[in-house]
Amino acid sequence: MERQIEGEATFPPFVQKLIDRGVREGELKGMREGRLEGKRDTLQRLLARAGIGLTENESARIQACTDVTTLDRWIENVLGAKTATEVLS
Repeated sequence: MERQIEGEATFPPFVQKLIDRGVREGELKGMREGRLEGKRDTLQRLLARAGIGLTENESARIQACTDVTTLDRWIENVLGAKTATEVLS
């Protein structure tokens, strides 16, 4: 019988694989969410610096966006834009 170190649980290999997979998936999800949040923050900061105000709907649209490519496009659109409509097109 395998001796268990106090405070450390031992699991059968198939259970440990499932745990490891869940941890990896959680880490990847956390990194993706962090990346999205960073892009949303960057976009809102650039809009503020450009003096472009947002309506509640426009701000909610930015916060709801989960597509990195769309956020990148909107960030690029800030250059030369005069309105939020131009940025979020």
